[in-house]
Amino acid sequence: MAITYAALVTKVRDWANRDEEVVSDDVIKDCLKYAADKAYRKLRVPPLENVAKYDSTALTAATSNATSTLSSITEIQLPYDLIEFIQIREVDSSGLTTRVFNERVDIRTFNDFRAEKYTGYNYWARQQNVIYLSPGFGQGAVGNQGDAIELYYYRRLPALNAQYAVTVLNYNAGFLTTTGAGAGVNNSALLYFNSNTGTTAYATQSAAQAADAGGTVTSTYYQGTETPNWLRDENERIVLFGALGELFSFVQEDDQAAKYLQLFMSEIAELNDEDARRTASGGNIQVNFNGRGLI
Repeated sequence: MAITYAALVTKVRDWANRDEEVVSDDVIKDCLKYAADKAYRKLRVPPLENVAKYDSTALTAATSNATSTLSSITEIQLPYDLIEFIQIREVDSSGLTTRVFNERVDIRTFNDFRAEKYTGYNYWARQQNVIYLSPGFGQGAVGNQGDAIELYYYRRLPALNAQYAVTVLNYNAGFLTTTGAGAGVNNSALLYFNSNTGTTAYATQSAAQAADAGGTVTSTYYQGTETPNWLRDENERIVLFGALGELFSFVQEDDQAAKYLQLFMSEIAELNDEDARRTASGGNIQVNFNGRGLI
C-alpha cells in the first residue's frame, strides 16, 4: 500500500521513539535520503530497470568518420539516473536488433588502435559521462540499417518526496493540487485560465489572453502531487530500516544502528535473491561471462 512521504517521516519517528527535541524532521529526512542512496548500491531488481533511447538524428551528429587506421566512433551522454549497465544495442526502425555492443574495454585500450580487443568489433568504453561506441552508429550492422541505440540499465528512482512539475499536461492528467500551493512556496507555480475557454489551462498569461480575445484571464497557484516511488510505496521497510540505522548512528546508539543496518541489508538481499530465482525459472539459462580483462 502506498505511503506518503510525510507519513514515512512520521513512521521513522514512531519506530525510533525519539521526539523532535532529540531528532528533528530534517535529520529524519536526511536519514531517509541516505538509506535510499545505500539501497541503490545493492538493489538489482526489475523495478529499477530502464531503457534510454537515442534517435538517429542525434546519433548521426555524434558519430565521427572512419579513417585508414581508426574505426568510426559514436559518443552518447549517460542518463543522469544510471547506476549500472545491462546492455547497449542498435535497433532498426522496427525495433529489431541489428547488433549488440557486447565487448567492454577500458578507455586506454579503446583509444589505442594497436591494443588488442577480443573481437575488434562492436566494443565500447566509458569516460566520465560519455559512452564511446565503435564502430559508430549505422556502420557495421548485419542486415537492416540501424535506426536508434537503446541503453538498457539499472537506474535510481526520483527522490522519495519528488513531486510532479506544474505543467499544463500534468494539470490535465490530474497530478496537480492547490493544497499548500502559493506564492513563494516550494515547487508552486502559476497556471492561467481564460473565462471564455472554461477550465483549459495555459502555461503563460499571454497564451491565455490569445486563446479567446475578450475573455477574463485569471491565475491560480498549483503544486505537484507526489510522484509514485516503488521503493517508498511498495518496499517501505527497506527505507524504514535504513533510515533507522542512520538515525541511531546520529544519536550514537551503535547497537541499535547495527541491528537496523542488518535488517536493511537483509531486506535488500531477499529482494535480489527473489529476482535471481525468478530469472532462473522457466527454462535452461545460458550466460556468457566477461571478466573485464581480469581473468
